Amino acid sequence: MKNSYIFFRHALTRIDKEQPAEKWVISDDGIQEACEVISSGKFDDVDVIISSSEKKAIQTAYYLAERIEKEIFLNPNFKELDRGHEFIESKEDYETMVWRIFNNRTECSFGWETAEKALARFKRGIARIENTYSNKKIFIVSHGIVLTLYYAELHGWDLEETFKQWKELPFCGYKIIQE
Repeated sequence: MKNSYIFFRHALTRIDKEQPAEKWVISDDGIQEACEVISSGKFDDVDVIISSSEKKAIQTAYYLAERIEKEIFLNPNFKELDRGHEFIESKEDYETMVWRIFNNRTECSFGWETAEKALARFKRGIARIENTYSNKKIFIVSHGIVLTLYYAELHGWDLEETFKQWKELPFCGYKIIQE
């Protein structure tokens, strides 16, 4: 990699059962947490801010952009794995579906985008950045499932480790990737 990356999971969202998850916005608690993490100064030397095209990611990126006076570039390749429009009431049901996505990355029988397609899309986004920038610190705001898929590929995680890492990735959590 020609650049260093900070992959940042968006802030906590406000669940709206009437809207698909991709249209959700960050909650008041999410705003507070994003502001606290961003105001730490850890990211003040970022050269480029890129956000998923989902509103909750854009809102999260805004706080850093405002602090360091940088523009936010949108890239739909960093959207979350498309989970359709059905709202899943139970945390256990949702976790079971995510397990199945991680377990069989080439198929999906319940209307979600496959893990394979989401990961390929995410990697296209990284390739585009690598072809555009050199020796930059890139801050990318994205989403839990697709970030975990990318980390799993980079680190060679097995199914159990991938699922564990996904469950433990907090809102406003981040990982730094260099070389």
